[in-house]
Amino acid sequence: MQAHHYLGLLAKIGENLWYVATILDEWVALLSFSSAALKCGVRDRWIGWDFRHQYSRLNLLTNNSRFLILPEWHYPNLASKTLSLCLKRLPGDWQAHFGHPLLLVETFVDPARFQAPL
Repeated sequence: MQAHHYLGLLAKIGENLWYVATILDEWVALLSFSSAALKCGVRDRWIGWDFRHQYSRLNLLTNNSRFLILPEWHYPNLASKTLSLCLKRLPGDWQAHFGHPLLLVETFVDPARFQAPL
């Protein structure tokens, strides 16, 4: 992650799960999911939380804090497939590791660095 992700390593604060995606035993992607940010006004308004419920329910969310397709593996649809497979197993892994359900995954993308294909 340090060598290839533009944000570098991530401090492990709160709940964290890390995944390595492989093809034929070769690492192709690295992903991490972390405790959600304490405050995110846009997210909280979208969910409909009021201030009273926001902190007591925050553990039901996680943030896709890092997602890296390794440089030699940039193929069409690899990122979508990797994220899809990871999201299918994430709720069960989260429950097993942390003892509570996961209801929502958030992510933040810098539009100056990444653009959706036209």
